[in-house]
Amino acid sequence: MDEVSQIRKKLNLPPISQLGIVVRDMTKAVDYYSSCFGLGPFTVYESVPNKYWFNGEPSYMKIRQGKAMLGNIEIELIQPLEGKSPFHEFLESQGEGLQHLAFNAPSFEEMYHLFVEAGFKPLMEAEAYVETYQGTVRACHFDTRQIGGVIFEIVWKSWLMK
Repeated sequence: MDEVSQIRKKLNLPPISQLGIVVRDMTKAVDYYSSCFGLGPFTVYESVPNKYWFNGEPSYMKIRQGKAMLGNIEIELIQPLEGKSPFHEFLESQGEGLQHLAFNAPSFEEMYHLFVEAGFKPLMEAEAYVETYQGTVRACHFDTRQIGGVIFEIVWKSWLMK
């Protein structure tokens, strides 16, 4: 069994729920993805997590997000605005492009521990109240780039648990 298959089995990954794409300019990116690929409509908003850690330290970040569905997968465009984040680092080192694959976690704590036990380092953790859904979202990006060049994100949404 190859390394990726072993890790997928060890992490018990659900289907991909989101593709995270870092962009420099949200307006241009929404226009591009809408006109070239017919994606949309996009919901665009700015967010600042209520709780946020970057590389294990309490921190601050503000981002602009644009979200649209592609079948069962959410396309998330992310424009870093302020603070420190993997999105800022990605834009500086790689430019625009696919930054992460996300997986909805039925249990945030359980999946978090599976990633840590598999040897993956948390890059950022965030928690926020989402008014639209009247619920909480928790997320963590893990540095999984060595097994495919992309970061894995686990996401827990309280409104999906109802």
